Amino acid sequence: MDIVLGVSMETSAVRMVLIEGANADGATVEEDSIEVAASAEGDAAAAQVIAALIGTREGAVEGGYQLTSTGVTWTDPSEVAPLRAELAARDAGSVMLVSPLLAAAALAQSVGAALDYQHIAMLFVEADSATLAVVDIADGSIVDLHRQSLKGVSRAAGLVTMVAGLDAPGSRSDGVFVVGCGVDIVEIKPALEAATSLVVSCPAEPDTALARGAALASANAPLFASTTSALAYALDPGTGEVNPRALTPSYLDVCAIAGVGEGSLAYSALADEADEADEADDHTTEAAPAADRRPLALVGGAIAGVAAVVAGVLVISLTSDVRPTA
Repeated sequence: MDIVLGVSMETSAVRMVLIEGANADGATVEEDSIEVAASAEGDAAAAQVIAALIGTREGAVEGGYQLTSTGVTWTDPSEVAPLRAELAARDAGSVMLVSPLLAAAALAQSVGAALDYQHIAMLFVEADSATLAVVDIADGSIVDLHRQSLKGVSRAAGLVTMVAGLDAPGSRSDGVFVVGCGVDIVEIKPALEAATSLVVSCPAEPDTALARGAALASANAPLFASTTSALAYALDPGTGEVNPRALTPSYLDVCAIAGVGEGSLAYSALADEADEADEADDHTTEAAPAADRRPLALVGGAIAGVAAVVAGVLVISLTSDVRPTA
């Protein structure tokens, strides 16, 4: 059976979710989290993520599963550099780094498809800012994108202003989907529902929402490539500046500065060369016979990997599918 792993790297925990299907469109196999020590620095937290990836991959093999893709996202931009360095130095398998905005957009597209929408307005809420993106369900492209600072204003009031008018005549949005990035969104949902006649929905499991979105983005990477009618941009996390490195393989991001009428904005991504060659075969892989599969203990393998790192007994290759960027 094909499975996809999604990981969200947070300040206090590493969230993980395993989903059935090469496109991450099946049932949830397992989900869990590993606490990160409050005193842990970026390098230590990144090492925990890598150990979790290795442990989960090994557990998948032992359980008779095939881990076809892995997506990793984050809530703190400062964690990206240590994570990229760890990936370049260790054999964690083929891993795609997905910006939290795109992880949220991938999840929004999945939700919109389930609700039979044509377009869905995705409100991505961070501590000091929020981004409103209208996602085309057919191809995952972002057709409208606006970012607004929430500094100095009530979070609820600022978000209400952003969603007001989404139900006006001519609007492309069929509904609103709210995703938080290190922010509790449950308490602001009533205010948003009062501001628009559109249905406002939130992830059923907010803690693992970004991890699930990262899994979806990594499993459907070709969908996030720019189309002939789209403009692809890359935004360096936390700076707002275009980052050429974001266009290298295994990194997904999108510009958060766009106005209405500029055309569609698509996810910027280049598939890994090795993955491109094998992509046509990914959908024809036969599932392992049921008798050959055993229950997959996600956290068991991950924690074992973390313990091995701490004990200094984990021996791993220095080859990685994620190439270091200049």
